[in-house]
Amino acid sequence: MIYDKPSRTITDSQGEQRVLSPQCGDLLDLLMENEGEIVTRTVMRQSIWGHKVVSEDRINHLVCRLRKELKSLSEPPPWQIEVIPKRGYRLTTLEPRDNIPLWLHRWIDWVHDIMR
Repeated sequence: MIYDKPSRTITDSQGEQRVLSPQCGDLLDLLMENEGEIVTRTVMRQSIWGHKVVSEDRINHLVCRLRKELKSLSEPPPWQIEVIPKRGYRLTTLEPRDNIPLWLHRWIDWVHDIMR
């Protein structure tokens, strides 16, 4: 999956594309710049809305919108947005195995057990 920051476009390996809203693009930029680190709600307010008073619900809604956009592509995203309770959010890169459904994980584990 490729993210083009200037156009705010996400493209998966099938060529399917999504253009993010300006705020979703700003949030993804912020999370990617701080990948693996916690991004607090205060930092989000400053970076995305420019010191404006923004409700907790508005932040939650923006994170939810970004997750939906990422999941709407036919290929699962290589990132996961984690909630860090009472602190903020963190973007983590998934291992290739993490991108497959749970039933497939179980099947792979089952096959490995049989092969031993």
